[in-house]
Amino acid sequence: MTRNLPVLSPVFVLLACMFAVPAIAQAPSGAERQQELLRIWYEIREGIAESGDVDAKYDVGVANFIARGTQQDKDSAATWFQRAADRGHAGAHYYLGYIYAAGDGREADPVKSQEHYLRAAELGHADAQYLIGIRYANGEGLRRDSAEAAKWMSRAADKGVAGAQYYMGQLREMGQPGEVRPDTAAAVRLYREAANQGHVPAQNRLGELYLGGRGGIRRDLEEAFLWFSLAENQDRVDEISRRMSRGQLAAANDRLEAHLAELSP
Repeated sequence: MTRNLPVLSPVFVLLACMFAVPAIAQAPSGAERQQELLRIWYEIREGIAESGDVDAKYDVGVANFIARGTQQDKDSAATWFQRAADRGHAGAHYYLGYIYAAGDGREADPVKSQEHYLRAAELGHADAQYLIGIRYANGEGLRRDSAEAAKWMSRAADKGVAGAQYYMGQLREMGQPGEVRPDTAAAVRLYREAANQGHVPAQNRLGELYLGGRGGIRRDLEEAFLWFSLAENQDRVDEISRRMSRGQLAAANDRLEAHLAELSP
């Protein structure tokens, strides 16, 4: 005997479709949510920038330059950086220095690049101060001037730029006739600040100073082992290891582990 299936009313079918959960629906991925948040952030910052806020002008410039929350548009980025630079924004001057140096967003113009880098340095931008210091030291686009180089490097070093700290460490270690008296202890402090940021030449220089015990610095194989290890200078590490007793080597490794733990966030 065949049973007839009940005929569903059109209303029932419609309700069933309305309340059914689609099997293929998926929540936005984390990356998609992040992009949407960045897009909203950009729209907000752009509105604030249009109202005159100088930091927002800079932020919008960066966003256009690196495609954060908007499509990459380096021409627009340069325009926003110029607007911020006209209001004395150091970071905007620094970006413009790069843009005119590389011809990336504007036609290359070494003169304009130098002007923007120098203005950024004068406004306190640490990386610009370091760059200007290098240019004075090497005579790149600026006359060679050791006093000016030391002035800008010292300012960058005070702001924590590792390369500048290393430069000033060399200056204090070697001295400069008529200008800077050699001071190895001061040099070690500067090298250490740079080395703790992972600056390999500074790490190696500390290793050499502690290995040789020169300039009033006490010879310390464990300390030399530490810095050469951080610099991954295996030849020096092996050399020192052969000169240490088992106890000294164990202590040196303990010191290395303790130092790495201190540097860990």
